[in-house]
Amino acid sequence: MNIPTLSFGIMLALAASSPLQAEPRSWTNAQGKQLQADFGGVKDGTVTLIMPGGKTAAVALTSLSPEDQAWVTTNASKAVPAPDPADAQRIPWDKRRMPAEVKEPMLYMNIRIVKEAPGECIYESGHFQFKTSAKLGAILMKDVCRAFESTYELVRLMPWGITPRPEEGRTKFQAELYATRDQYLATGAPRWSGGVYVRKDKVFRMPFDQLGISDTVGANGAYYRKGEVNNDTITHEITHQMMHEYLPYMPVWLIEGLAEYTSNLAYKGGLFSVSGDSAAFAASKQPGSRYRGLMRSMDTRGSWIGVKQLWGYTTDISTRNEITTFTINPRKEEPPRPPNTVRPLNSQPPMMNDLADRYRSSHILAYFFVHDDNGRRLMRYFEALHEEKKKWPVFWSQVDAYNAELKKLRPAYDEYRGAMRAFMQQPGVQDLGGGRFSYPKNLTPPAAPPEPPKEPVPPDNTDPDAVCAKHLSILLGDRTLEQLEQDVRAMFQKNGLNL
Repeated sequence: MNIPTLSFGIMLALAASSPLQAEPRSWTNAQGKQLQADFGGVKDGTVTLIMPGGKTAAVALTSLSPEDQAWVTTNASKAVPAPDPADAQRIPWDKRRMPAEVKEPMLYMNIRIVKEAPGECIYESGHFQFKTSAKLGAILMKDVCRAFESTYELVRLMPWGITPRPEEGRTKFQAELYATRDQYLATGAPRWSGGVYVRKDKVFRMPFDQLGISDTVGANGAYYRKGEVNNDTITHEITHQMMHEYLPYMPVWLIEGLAEYTSNLAYKGGLFSVSGDSAAFAASKQPGSRYRGLMRSMDTRGSWIGVKQLWGYTTDISTRNEITTFTINPRKEEPPRPPNTVRPLNSQPPMMNDLADRYRSSHILAYFFVHDDNGRRLMRYFEALHEEKKKWPVFWSQVDAYNAELKKLRPAYDEYRGAMRAFMQQPGVQDLGGGRFSYPKNLTPPAAPPEPPKEPVPPDNTDPDAVCAKHLSILLGDRTLEQLEQDVRAMFQKNGLNL
């Protein structure tokens, strides 16, 4: 593959235009020209150099001097993350404020029809592309768009410092809406679910019956609204989608808790009332009143299971997985893999009462942290996540390169193992155990295969499977889980809310 090489002369001009970053190194190309830049990583034979001022430049590894090529090979783990342009617009966490209400962003409400064909229609709004298995009426499509775009605006304006942006390689968030529940379930969605955001596919999926859409086709072969569009499940799952960059670094109870928090905010006609976020727990709420969030599809309220029990739902809401340390186990022999790459989709429905308890408890604890210390702990927690998520892309690119190198070497290893088995059968060869053996002088053992590549070291020696617990101490503070339980109960009692 031909990799375009940026002229070192141009790069030197860039370097001279702004002050240097911390601890850059000197780079030399094959022609002897030099510049100062930070090492941003190497992938597929291309080296990323981070220029002074934050600009990045991609150069072919082969265009560098032999010394620099050797340095890159040896120091791949020393790559620093490239600066995020969005950071320049971030408001400091201690200057952020909780909005009282959030209105639909009118600028992004125009619907564009990309395609309308039997079995597949495509519509677009400002931030979303909707694929539907049947045609939707214009008014209905606008109502659906309103629920999606309002949730985008809600997450953007919350004081957690999240800037929602489409997943890598896309210009819009993807949503798929299905006319029948069978079509929805055929995607692998949980049978008990009313909607799901699948991180592997980076798409939100939902059946029509959860949207408040009529179950029969109307005029012009289109589906229409039958009452108000249900935004509960939309808001819950789209909150996941808006926060997708942060999800691998959060425990599942907080992921689901914040999604339940947003989906329980009063919403009507494109307006979220954030100041009324306690209504879901109000003591006056009647047992017969409509459930919101995922509780609507479960049709049950759920009970508080306590901080200590909930704290152990780290990687899966269906199975407890208590994490006591987030550093890597030195005895771990399995190759590293991305944390929580796919949200587990259970083929067998879990016990609904148990699941309802966990979702409601997650909502309770998330609500507590939204208000604990005026939300400052939660804001600081998200600041730590914002820095954490910058560290991992370089590591995972190193893992890809590591696995690719192992794949190339596998035939040599297989050949060596076969040759060794044959050699050990030779007369006079004795297995001494522990990988040692003796053999007659007239025999020569097979030549050893190439050394395997050095396994990448994850950021801060963090176990990828336990990174979701890394920053929970910010939320916990100097409290024990028992003390946190007391604080949660005290807050709800003081405000006259049902726990």
